Amino acid sequence: PVMLRVYDVAGRLVRVLLDGEMPSGPSQLTWDGRTADGQEAAAGVYFTRLESAGRVQTQKLLLVR
Repeated sequence: PVMLRVYDVAGRLVRVLLDGEMPSGPSQLTWDGRTADGQEAAAGVYFTRLESAGRVQTQKLLLVR
């Protein structure tokens, strides 16, 4: 299973982008800048957290409106 989540700078979960199986190999997902309830997220810094096969990778991103 693969889990990809977006968090704000306070560590609050903004949205789950993926929670399930993915084929092996390169993949691409796009975040539309919306929260879990469909609202536009505020411009600013966010973090993605990717969990797969016991490994965790975090990446910083900037949402510009």
